[in-house]
Amino acid sequence: MEKVVFRTYLRELITASFENRCPSPLPDGITTDMIIDVARSNHMFKMLLESLIKISDDKEKVEKMQHILKISQHKAFFQNIEIRMISQALENNGIKHQILKGGVLRFMYPAPEYREMSDIDIVVYDDSLEKTTSVMEGIGYVNKGLIKHHAILKKRNGVIAEIHWCLYDRNVDRSQYIYYKDTFRSKLSKGKNYTYEFGKEDFYIYMISHMAKHFFETGCGIRNLVDIYIYWTRFEKDMDKEYLSDELKKCGTFVFEKKMRELSFIWMEQKECPEFFENLFSYMLDSGIYGKSENGIWSQLAKETVDGSSNLKMHYYFPSLKFMREKYQWLEKMPFLLPVAWGVRGICGMFSRQSREHKKEFTGADAVKTKEMLDIYHGLQLDFRR
Repeated sequence: MEKVVFRTYLRELITASFENRCPSPLPDGITTDMIIDVARSNHMFKMLLESLIKISDDKEKVEKMQHILKISQHKAFFQNIEIRMISQALENNGIKHQILKGGVLRFMYPAPEYREMSDIDIVVYDDSLEKTTSVMEGIGYVNKGLIKHHAILKKRNGVIAEIHWCLYDRNVDRSQYIYYKDTFRSKLSKGKNYTYEFGKEDFYIYMISHMAKHFFETGCGIRNLVDIYIYWTRFEKDMDKEYLSDELKKCGTFVFEKKMRELSFIWMEQKECPEFFENLFSYMLDSGIYGKSENGIWSQLAKETVDGSSNLKMHYYFPSLKFMREKYQWLEKMPFLLPVAWGVRGICGMFSRQSREHKKEFTGADAVKTKEMLDIYHGLQLDFRR
Protein backbone atom coordinates (compact mmCIF):
# COMPACT_ATOMS: atom_id res chain seq x y z
CA MET A 1 0.00 0.00 0.00
CA GLU A 2 1.36 3.38 -0.96
CA LYS A 3 2.24 5.56 2.03
CA VAL A 4 0.83 8.67 0.39
CA VAL A 5 -2.61 7.09 -0.07
CA PHE A 6 -2.78 5.99 3.55
CA ARG A 7 -1.63 9.35 4.89
CA THR A 8 -4.13 11.16 2.66
CA TYR A 9 -7.02 8.94 3.69
CA LEU A 10 -6.30 9.35 7.40
CA ARG A 11 -6.59 13.09 6.84
CA GLU A 12 -9.88 12.56 5.00
CA LEU A 13 -11.34 10.64 7.94
CA ILE A 14 -10.24 13.28 10.46
CA THR A 15 -11.63 16.23 8.52
CA ALA A 16 -14.86 14.34 7.77
CA SER A 17 -15.32 13.80 11.51
CA PHE A 18 -14.61 17.45 12.29
CA GLU A 19 -17.01 18.57 9.54
CA ASN A 20 -19.69 16.00 10.40
CA ARG A 21 -19.85 14.55 6.88
CA CYS A 22 -19.38 11.21 5.17
CA PRO A 23 -15.80 10.54 4.10
CA SER A 24 -14.83 9.20 0.69
CA PRO A 25 -14.85 5.39 0.36
CA LEU A 26 -11.95 3.29 1.62
CA PRO A 27 -9.22 3.22 -1.05
CA ASP A 28 -8.06 -0.14 -2.40
CA GLY A 29 -5.59 -1.77 -0.04
CA ILE A 30 -6.86 -0.01 3.09
CA THR A 31 -9.08 -1.98 5.45
CA THR A 32 -11.25 -1.04 8.39
CA ASP A 33 -9.00 -3.06 10.69
CA MET A 34 -5.97 -1.06 9.56
CA ILE A 35 -7.72 2.18 10.51
CA ILE A 36 -8.81 0.75 13.87
CA ASP A 37 -5.20 -0.24 14.58
CA VAL A 38 -3.99 3.30 13.84
CA ALA A 39 -6.78 4.77 15.97
CA ARG A 40 -5.82 2.51 18.87
CA SER A 41 -2.04 3.03 18.72
CA ASN A 42 -2.35 6.80 18.27
CA HIS A 43 -5.33 7.39 20.63
CA MET A 44 -7.48 8.81 17.82
CA PHE A 45 -10.67 6.75 18.09
CA LYS A 46 -13.23 9.49 17.67
CA MET A 47 -11.19 11.36 15.06
CA LEU A 48 -10.92 8.33 12.79
CA LEU A 49 -13.79 5.97 13.58
CA GLU A 50 -16.67 8.43 13.85
CA SER A 51 -16.63 9.11 10.11
CA LEU A 52 -15.51 5.60 9.10
CA ILE A 53 -18.68 4.14 10.63
CA LYS A 54 -20.76 6.17 8.17
CA ILE A 55 -19.41 4.31 5.14
CA SER A 56 -18.98 0.82 6.56
CA ASP A 57 -21.44 -1.90 5.50
CA ASP A 58 -19.91 -4.56 7.75
CA LYS A 59 -22.35 -4.82 10.68
CA GLU A 60 -19.86 -6.62 12.91
CA LYS A 61 -17.16 -3.99 12.31
CA VAL A 62 -19.64 -1.16 12.85
CA GLU A 63 -20.70 -2.63 16.19
CA LYS A 64 -17.04 -3.02 17.16
CA MET A 65 -16.30 0.62 16.31
CA GLN A 66 -19.42 1.86 18.08
CA HIS A 67 -18.38 -0.03 21.21
CA ILE A 68 -14.87 1.48 21.06
CA LEU A 69 -16.34 4.98 20.63
CA LYS A 70 -18.76 4.49 23.50
CA ILE A 71 -15.90 3.60 25.87
CA SER A 72 -13.74 6.48 24.58
CA GLN A 73 -16.47 9.07 24.96
CA HIS A 74 -17.49 7.73 28.37
CA LYS A 75 -13.89 8.16 29.51
CA ALA A 76 -13.68 11.70 28.10
CA PHE A 77 -16.96 12.67 29.81
CA PHE A 78 -15.70 11.67 33.26
CA GLN A 79 -12.27 13.22 32.64
CA ASN A 80 -13.87 16.57 31.82
CA ILE A 81 -15.87 16.48 35.06
CA GLU A 82 -12.80 15.49 37.06
CA ILE A 83 -10.62 18.26 35.59
CA ARG A 84 -12.99 20.87 36.98
CA MET A 85 -13.48 19.02 40.27
CA ILE A 86 -9.75 18.56 40.93
CA SER A 87 -8.86 22.13 40.06
CA GLN A 88 -11.63 23.50 42.27
CA ALA A 89 -10.57 21.28 45.17
CA LEU A 90 -6.95 22.42 44.89
CA GLU A 91 -8.07 26.05 44.60
CA ASN A 92 -10.25 25.73 47.69
CA ASN A 93 -7.33 24.29 49.65
CA GLY A 94 -4.85 27.00 48.65
CA ILE A 95 -2.64 24.78 46.48
CA LYS A 96 -0.91 26.50 43.55
CA HIS A 97 -1.49 24.27 40.55
CA GLN A 98 -1.97 24.13 36.80
CA ILE A 99 -3.76 21.73 34.44
CA LEU A 100 -1.37 20.69 31.68
CA LYS A 101 -1.36 19.45 28.09
CA GLY A 102 -4.47 17.59 26.92
CA GLY A 103 -6.58 18.81 29.82
CA VAL A 104 -6.40 22.26 28.21
CA LEU A 105 -5.80 21.42 24.56
CA ARG A 106 -8.84 19.17 24.15
CA PHE A 107 -11.17 22.15 24.62
CA MET A 108 -9.70 23.76 21.48
CA TYR A 109 -10.89 20.87 19.28
CA PRO A 110 -14.32 20.92 17.59
CA ALA A 111 -15.44 18.79 20.57
CA PRO A 112 -13.34 17.77 23.60
CA GLU A 113 -13.90 14.05 22.95
CA TYR A 114 -11.82 14.25 19.78
CA ARG A 115 -8.68 14.83 21.86
CA GLU A 116 -8.27 11.69 23.93
CA MET A 117 -6.18 11.54 27.11
CA SER A 118 -4.80 8.63 29.08
CA ASP A 119 -4.81 10.69 32.25
CA ILE A 120 -5.11 14.19 33.67
CA ASP A 121 -1.75 15.94 34.11
CA ILE A 122 -1.43 18.53 36.87
CA VAL A 123 1.63 20.36 38.17
CA VAL A 124 1.82 21.62 41.77
CA TYR A 125 3.93 24.76 42.20
CA ASP A 126 4.91 24.57 45.85
CA ASP A 127 5.98 22.03 48.46
CA SER A 128 2.50 20.68 48.93
CA LEU A 129 2.61 17.22 47.32
CA GLU A 130 1.52 15.52 50.53
CA LYS A 131 -1.27 18.04 50.99
CA THR A 132 -2.25 17.64 47.34
CA THR A 133 -2.57 13.87 47.59
CA SER A 134 -4.60 14.32 50.76
CA VAL A 135 -7.00 16.67 48.97
CA MET A 136 -7.23 14.25 46.05
CA GLU A 137 -8.01 11.39 48.39
CA GLY A 138 -10.74 13.57 49.88
CA ILE A 139 -12.53 13.66 46.52
CA GLY A 140 -12.29 9.93 45.94
CA TYR A 141 -8.83 9.25 44.53
CA VAL A 142 -6.52 6.45 45.67
CA ASN A 143 -2.79 7.14 45.77
CA LYS A 144 -0.98 4.55 43.65
CA GLY A 145 2.51 5.81 44.48
CA LEU A 146 5.35 7.76 42.86
CA ILE A 147 6.93 7.21 39.45
CA LYS A 148 9.86 9.41 38.38
CA HIS A 149 8.68 13.01 38.85
CA HIS A 150 4.98 12.47 39.47
CA ALA A 151 2.45 10.77 41.73
CA ILE A 152 -0.31 8.61 40.26
CA LEU A 153 -3.84 8.70 41.66
CA LYS A 154 -6.87 6.77 40.46
CA LYS A 155 -10.60 7.04 41.02
CA ARG A 156 -13.24 4.31 40.96
CA ASN A 157 -14.71 5.74 37.75
CA GLY A 158 -11.44 4.87 36.00
CA VAL A 159 -10.01 8.39 35.79
CA ILE A 160 -6.27 8.62 36.44
CA ALA A 161 -4.51 11.81 37.50
CA GLU A 162 -0.76 12.45 37.49
CA ILE A 163 0.46 15.06 39.96
CA HIS A 164 3.80 16.51 38.86
CA TRP A 165 6.10 18.60 41.04
CA CYS A 166 8.13 19.95 38.10
CA LEU A 167 7.28 20.76 34.51
CA TYR A 168 10.17 18.92 32.92
CA ASP A 169 12.13 15.76 33.70
CA ARG A 170 15.74 16.68 34.51
CA ASN A 171 16.91 13.28 33.20
CA VAL A 172 15.83 14.03 29.63
CA ASP A 173 17.35 17.43 28.81
CA ARG A 174 19.11 19.64 31.29
CA SER A 175 18.62 22.88 29.34
CA GLN A 176 14.83 22.49 29.21
CA TYR A 177 14.69 21.36 32.82
CA ILE A 178 16.48 24.58 33.84
CA TYR A 179 14.32 26.62 31.44
CA TYR A 180 11.15 25.57 33.24
CA LYS A 181 12.66 25.41 36.72
CA ASP A 182 14.34 28.82 36.93
CA THR A 183 11.62 31.08 35.54
CA PHE A 184 7.95 30.97 36.50
CA ARG A 185 6.11 31.24 33.18
CA SER A 186 2.49 30.87 34.24
CA LYS A 187 -0.08 33.44 35.27
CA LEU A 188 -3.10 33.29 37.53
CA SER A 189 -6.31 32.24 35.83
CA LYS A 190 -8.99 34.92 35.81
CA GLY A 191 -10.91 35.03 39.08
CA LYS A 192 -8.63 32.49 40.77
CA ASN A 193 -6.07 32.73 43.57
CA TYR A 194 -4.23 29.43 43.21
CA THR A 195 -5.05 28.21 39.70
CA TYR A 196 -2.49 29.02 37.01
CA GLU A 197 -2.31 28.79 33.24
CA PHE A 198 0.16 29.44 30.44
CA GLY A 199 -0.21 32.31 28.01
CA LYS A 200 -0.75 31.34 24.36
CA GLU A 201 2.94 31.31 23.48
CA ASP A 202 4.12 29.50 26.60
CA PHE A 203 1.46 26.82 26.29
CA TYR A 204 2.62 26.12 22.75
CA ILE A 205 6.30 26.10 23.77
CA TYR A 206 5.59 23.61 26.54
CA MET A 207 3.48 21.50 24.18
CA ILE A 208 6.43 21.32 21.78
CA SER A 209 8.88 20.57 24.62
CA HIS A 210 6.75 17.66 25.77
CA MET A 211 6.41 16.34 22.22
CA ALA A 212 10.15 16.68 21.59
CA LYS A 213 10.88 14.80 24.82
CA HIS A 214 8.83 11.83 23.67
CA PHE A 215 10.21 12.01 20.14
CA PHE A 216 13.82 12.07 21.35
CA GLU A 217 13.35 9.17 23.77
CA THR A 218 11.07 6.79 21.87
CA GLY A 219 9.36 8.56 18.98
CA CYS A 220 5.78 9.86 19.15
CA GLY A 221 2.53 9.53 17.23
CA ILE A 222 0.71 11.50 14.56
CA ARG A 223 -1.91 12.90 16.95
CA ASN A 224 0.74 15.42 17.95
CA LEU A 225 0.56 16.80 14.40
CA VAL A 226 -3.18 17.37 14.75
CA ASP A 227 -2.52 19.14 18.08
CA ILE A 228 -0.07 21.49 16.38
CA TYR A 229 -2.44 22.17 13.50
CA ILE A 230 -5.44 22.83 15.77
CA TYR A 231 -3.45 25.14 18.05
CA TRP A 232 -1.61 27.03 15.32
CA THR A 233 -4.65 27.69 13.15
CA ARG A 234 -6.53 28.97 16.19
CA PHE A 235 -3.86 31.23 17.70
CA GLU A 236 -1.37 32.07 14.92
CA LYS A 237 -2.59 35.63 14.52
CA ASP A 238 -2.54 36.30 18.27
CA MET A 239 0.89 34.91 19.15
CA ASP A 240 4.08 36.93 19.49
CA LYS A 241 6.22 35.21 16.83
CA GLU A 242 9.46 36.85 17.93
CA TYR A 243 9.00 35.72 21.53
CA LEU A 244 8.02 32.26 20.31
CA SER A 245 11.17 31.92 18.19
CA ASP A 246 13.46 33.19 20.94
CA GLU A 247 12.06 30.80 23.55
CA LEU A 248 12.05 27.79 21.24
CA LYS A 249 15.72 28.46 20.53
CA LYS A 250 16.45 28.55 24.28
CA CYS A 251 14.81 25.14 24.56
CA GLY A 252 16.69 23.75 21.58
CA THR A 253 13.43 22.94 19.80
CA PHE A 254 13.31 25.71 17.20
CA VAL A 255 14.07 23.47 14.19
CA PHE A 256 12.02 20.61 15.61
CA GLU A 257 8.94 22.84 15.96
CA LYS A 258 9.39 24.37 12.53
CA LYS A 259 9.56 21.00 10.79
CA MET A 260 6.79 19.40 12.80
CA ARG A 261 4.54 22.36 12.09
CA GLU A 262 5.42 22.13 8.41
CA LEU A 263 4.52 18.44 8.38
CA SER A 264 1.23 19.11 10.17
CA PHE A 265 0.21 21.59 7.47
CA ILE A 266 1.47 19.33 4.66
CA TRP A 267 -0.77 16.57 6.01
CA MET A 268 -3.85 18.50 7.07
CA GLU A 269 -3.91 20.85 4.06
CA GLN A 270 -2.85 18.29 1.45
CA LYS A 271 0.32 20.01 0.37
CA GLU A 272 3.18 18.46 -1.56
CA CYS A 273 5.14 16.15 0.74
CA PRO A 274 8.93 15.90 0.25
CA GLU A 275 10.62 12.57 1.01
CA PHE A 276 11.97 13.71 4.38
CA PHE A 277 8.47 14.52 5.64
CA GLU A 278 6.98 11.35 4.13
CA ASN A 279 9.53 9.27 6.06
CA LEU A 280 8.95 11.33 9.20
CA PHE A 281 5.18 10.81 9.00
CA SER A 282 5.61 7.05 8.48
CA TYR A 283 7.93 6.85 11.47
CA MET A 284 5.49 8.72 13.69
CA LEU A 285 2.57 6.62 12.45
CA ASP A 286 4.46 3.44 13.36
CA SER A 287 5.67 4.82 16.71
CA GLY A 288 2.21 5.23 18.20
CA ILE A 289 1.22 7.86 20.74
CA TYR A 290 3.99 7.17 23.26
CA GLY A 291 6.60 5.79 20.91
CA LYS A 292 8.46 2.50 21.19
CA SER A 293 11.30 1.79 23.58
CA GLU A 294 13.55 0.40 20.84
CA ASN A 295 13.39 3.71 18.94
CA GLY A 296 15.67 5.30 21.54
CA ILE A 297 18.68 3.90 19.69
CA TRP A 298 18.23 6.38 16.84
CA SER A 299 18.52 9.53 18.94
CA GLN A 300 21.67 8.07 20.50
CA LEU A 301 23.26 7.31 17.15
CA ALA A 302 22.18 10.65 15.70
CA LYS A 303 24.02 12.48 18.50
CA GLU A 304 27.12 10.39 17.85
CA THR A 305 27.13 10.90 14.08
CA VAL A 306 26.14 14.55 13.83
CA ASP A 307 29.61 15.32 12.40
CA GLY A 308 29.07 12.91 9.52
CA SER A 309 30.76 9.88 11.09
CA SER A 310 29.67 6.66 9.42
CA ASN A 311 31.11 3.87 11.58
CA LEU A 312 27.84 3.10 13.34
CA LYS A 313 28.96 -0.11 15.04
CA MET A 314 31.87 1.69 16.65
CA HIS A 315 29.55 4.46 17.87
CA TYR A 316 27.03 1.94 19.17
CA TYR A 317 29.43 -0.23 21.14
CA PHE A 318 31.99 2.44 22.04
CA PRO A 319 30.28 5.85 22.31
CA SER A 320 32.35 9.02 22.47
CA LEU A 321 33.58 10.58 25.69
CA LYS A 322 31.18 13.47 25.11
CA PHE A 323 28.25 11.09 24.95
CA MET A 324 29.38 8.94 27.88
CA ARG A 325 29.85 11.96 30.17
CA GLU A 326 26.09 12.50 30.15
CA LYS A 327 25.49 9.14 31.81
CA TYR A 328 28.69 8.74 33.80
CA GLN A 329 29.42 12.15 35.24
CA TRP A 330 32.60 10.96 36.97
CA LEU A 331 34.18 10.98 33.50
CA GLU A 332 34.25 14.79 33.74
CA LYS A 333 37.13 14.55 36.22
CA MET A 334 38.54 11.20 35.07
CA PRO A 335 38.19 11.00 31.27
CA PHE A 336 40.98 8.43 31.14
CA LEU A 337 38.52 5.92 32.64
CA LEU A 338 36.41 5.93 29.47
CA PRO A 339 37.24 2.22 28.75
CA VAL A 340 35.99 1.37 32.26
CA ALA A 341 32.75 3.25 31.54
CA TRP A 342 32.34 1.26 28.31
CA GLY A 343 32.69 -1.93 30.34
CA VAL A 344 30.16 -0.80 32.93
CA ARG A 345 27.75 0.21 30.16
CA GLY A 346 28.14 -3.18 28.47
CA ILE A 347 27.53 -5.15 31.65
CA CYS A 348 24.50 -3.02 32.61
CA GLY A 349 23.14 -3.43 29.08
CA MET A 350 23.09 -7.21 29.47
CA PHE A 351 20.52 -6.87 32.27
CA SER A 352 18.49 -4.03 30.75
CA ARG A 353 15.42 -4.85 28.66
CA GLN A 354 15.60 -1.42 27.03
CA SER A 355 19.23 -1.96 26.03
CA ARG A 356 18.35 -5.35 24.54
CA GLU A 357 15.53 -3.72 22.56
CA HIS A 358 17.91 -1.04 21.32
CA LYS A 359 20.38 -3.66 20.16
CA LYS A 360 17.68 -5.67 18.40
CA GLU A 361 16.45 -2.55 16.58
CA PHE A 362 19.98 -1.55 15.60
CA THR A 363 21.13 -4.97 14.37
CA GLY A 364 17.83 -5.65 12.61
CA ALA A 365 17.75 -2.43 10.57
CA ASP A 366 18.96 -2.50 6.99
CA ALA A 367 21.05 0.26 5.41
CA VAL A 368 18.00 2.04 3.95
CA LYS A 369 16.12 2.20 7.25
CA THR A 370 19.24 3.23 9.14
CA LYS A 371 19.84 6.12 6.75
CA GLU A 372 16.19 7.21 6.95
CA MET A 373 16.23 7.21 10.73
CA LEU A 374 19.49 9.12 11.05
CA ASP A 375 18.33 11.63 8.42
CA ILE A 376 15.17 12.23 10.48
CA TYR A 377 16.95 12.77 13.79
CA HIS A 378 19.74 14.84 12.23
CA GLY A 379 17.16 16.91 10.37
CA LEU A 380 15.19 17.74 13.51
CA GLN A 381 18.35 18.85 15.35
CA LEU A 382 17.40 17.71 18.85
CA ASP A 383 20.54 17.84 21.00
CA PHE A 384 19.31 16.88 24.44
CA ARG A 385 21.87 16.65 27.25
CA ARG A 386 21.45 15.22 30.73
